[in-house]
Amino acid sequence: MLLESPAERCYLQGTLSGGLPGAAELVASGVRVIEVPGAGHNVMFDRPDVLAAAVAGSVV
Repeated sequence: MLLESPAERCYLQGTLSGGLPGAAELVASGVRVIEVPGAGHNVMFDRPDVLAAAVAGSVV
């Protein structure tokens, strides 16, 4: 569903979780993949500031 949605899409991946399988396919379909330094699987707990900025649309 994420690959096919016409909505603006963003996927946050904590760098402590390692590489994101399928990242190239996500990017090719228009999904912005953002690697979050200092975060693991739970970006919302590890880096709530980055999550809030991504939701607000200010993460590039």
